[in-house]
Amino acid sequence: MKTASVWAIVPNLLRTLLRKDVALKPKLILLSGLVYLVSPIDFLPDVMIGLGWLDDLVIVPFLGWLSYRSLPQSVQNDVAPNDPDSKNKSRRIFVYLAVLAVAVFLVTIAGDIGISFVGTIE
Repeated sequence: MKTASVWAIVPNLLRTLLRKDVALKPKLILLSGLVYLVSPIDFLPDVMIGLGWLDDLVIVPFLGWLSYRSLPQSVQNDVAPNDPDSKNKSRRIFVYLAVLAVAVFLVTIAGDIGISFVGTIE
């Protein structure tokens, strides 16, 4: 029995955030992983090249796995189908990767030129 690849599971797992048949707990776990990924606050600062990214590479997939495991079985089957032909059905991974790359690029540029996404209240 062959399972779906990680590249096919990630977009499906992100879609569970919008599903009404998914409880709040898996959504909060997945959102916490996404927030941790983009947050400047880490256990190991990203300034430490290599080590700073190591915590992201461990914590974010762990929270994704934990979110997946807390989904109902029927939703798990939708997220990670066991159909070996399913990877041919979905070519959207390149679109998701491109959107992710653009988002990371924009956040990096905004941080370099000092743009704040939080407005000041006077």
